[in-house]
Order: sequence, then C-alpha cells, then structure tokens
Amino acid sequence: MHDPLNLPEPKPDIRVRHVVTNQAVIQSQRRLTHDTDELVVALRPGSTPMRAHAGQFATIKFPGIQRPRPYSFARDPNSEGPGNFTFYIRQVVGGEVSAWLASGNRSGAAVEISGPLGNFGLDQSLDPMLCVAGGSGISAIVALLEFAATKQVRRDCYFYYGARTSNDLYCEDVIDAIAKQWHADACFQFVQVLSEEPSLTDWEGSRRFVTDAVNNDLIISQALAPNETSVFFCGPPPMIAAGTTMLVNSGLSSQRIFCDAFEDARSPAPVIDNRKCVLCDECLLVKPVSNCIVETAGLEFDKTGNVSRVNPVNPAHSSGLYYNTLFIDENACIRCYACVNACPHRAISPEYSVAKSLRQKKPASVS
Repeated sequence: MHDPLNLPEPKPDIRVRHVVTNQAVIQSQRRLTHDTDELVVALRPGSTPMRAHAGQFATIKFPGIQRPRPYSFARDPNSEGPGNFTFYIRQVVGGEVSAWLASGNRSGAAVEISGPLGNFGLDQSLDPMLCVAGGSGISAIVALLEFAATKQVRRDCYFYYGARTSNDLYCEDVIDAIAKQWHADACFQFVQVLSEEPSLTDWEGSRRFVTDAVNNDLIISQALAPNETSVFFCGPPPMIAAGTTMLVNSGLSSQRIFCDAFEDARSPAPVIDNRKCVLCDECLLVKPVSNCIVETAGLEFDKTGNVSRVNPVNPAHSSGLYYNTLFIDENACIRCYACVNACPHRAISPEYSVAKSLRQKKPASVS
C-alpha cells in the first residue's frame, strides 16, 4: 500500500540486543549414554562474540527443524576454545531433534545458535554449595562447578546427581577432573542416586529419588546448616519443586535457592500481565525467536475472553508510543523462559494457573 508520508522503513536491528545470533557448525558429536549425545558447536569465523557465563544457555536451530531448542552450556564457556560451546542433548521418543541426531553423525552440519540466555549462575557468597541435578540438568551444574574450580573458589561443595538407572550415568570423568582441581582447603563430594535401578544389579549407591537422598544425608543428619548454604537446582521441574519444598521446610530461605528448570514443548507458555508491564523492553532484548513476543497495537478477543487476533505494532507506520500490550505467541514460544528471568517487574508468569487466568483476561487498556 502507498505510504502518503513516505516514511523510511524501520531498522529492527538498531537496538543493542542482549542476545546475539550466529551461524555455526557442529564440530563434533559423541554418544555419552544410550540416549544422550555431546555436541560441540563452533561459531563461524567473523561471528559476533557470545559473552556467556557458566549456568546460562543458548538456543540451537537445526537444519530442517522449524523451531530452535534451548540447551544449557555443559562447560564453562570461558574454559572452552574461542567460539566453541559444548551441549548435552538427551534424545526423546518422537522428538524432531532426536530423530535428526539419531539418523547419523552430524559433525560438520550447519546450525544457528542464539545466546547467551538465562541468569542461573554462581552466587557471591563463600558458604557451602549444595548442587542437585537430574537427567540432562547435569550440564549447567557441571559448567558452574568447572567455573568455580578454575577460579579456585574456596567453598565446600556437595553435588547430588539423580538418574533412573546406571545406564543413564555419565560425566564421571569430567566431575573427577573438577574434584581434583577444587580448592585444596575445601571439600568436594559427588553422590550419584538412582531412582529405578533394578535390585539385582551390582549398584552399591543409593536407590531413591535424589531429593530424598539429600534430605537423608545432609538435612536430617544436620551435615549442612540450611541457613548457611546456597542451593543450586537444575533439571526437571517436579524434582526442583520437591527439593525446594523440602529445603524451605527445613529452614532454608527461598532466596538462597537458585533454579534452572528444564522445560519442553509440553510446558505452558508464559504469559505477560500488561497491568504490571512498564515497557522496559528487557524481554524483547532476550527473545531467541523473532516472533515469540509481539509488540501489539491492540488485541481482539472472542466471546469466551480468549485472544482471537493480535494487531502488531508496525514501526514508523503505527505509533508505538501508546501501546501497552505485549503478547506471547504460544505457538512460536520455545519455553526457554528467558523472558521470565529478564523481566525486572515480575510481569511475566510461567505458572500454569496464573498463565491461564491471564491468557483469558482482557487487558484494561484494550478497548
């Protein structure tokens, strides 16, 4: 359509983004267990530096797969070769990425990587650390511990890792190297816990849920003082919820618990409460997918109160001065929850019950 004002076309990249997107190549693929691969991804020459820290994650878009997937850095990014990043990827039945990885060694394949994302990381105290990981959540914890070992952080560390069976265990060599590098005046204890290991195997470790092992070994025995401990959880949301409840009930402040929950496409998409949003744009600066968060000039609703139409802001053509509605497209959202972490006003909720009520609630500003 002809523009009577002859306005210039907007330049969407004019803002400085927190997240950078680069073209990369899979440098190597290595099988760690029956269902987990290690991928080392290398940025192409001339890429924008990705200044990541241990505990953060990136998204990777694989060839022929429409939406990118989020993965934690499995090593301290500062300890890797320039432009190299390691990821542990667990294959799931029916997963697009899983099928792609399982069809052959993908070394040399071109991918797109965006990051860094997330605010999970080591706190500034020198109190003992309790690290609890489940499944592929071991990746972010290993990266965090590698960073602490390299920096010679003088803190006692108790690392509990939960898996289903002994066939699901990996990273022992990496963790052994971290233990040997740990500060000489601090202890490092690594405990593996299996929840579904058959009774007749030669496994000599604990057979229970990892949070139960933590409770039995450290809390009930008072080996750790809850009010003098920093806790780092990484893995499935049910594990984190159970562990958080257990520790808070034992007297630990929730402010001393740091979590990185591994969500997937089955998790609810977060929802923005525009009554709390102050248009700081922090969520827009960390979105790894261009259309997951939409700046809208208005929303239209159906008779049931659900959003039926989104009218996006068109920079330089429709004014962005008066909009106060951001909308998360649950079909484009990859459930990385980077926006939830970035929002300084708690205007974005990942909780299903809250999200559902907000998704069905018409913002007061929309007529």
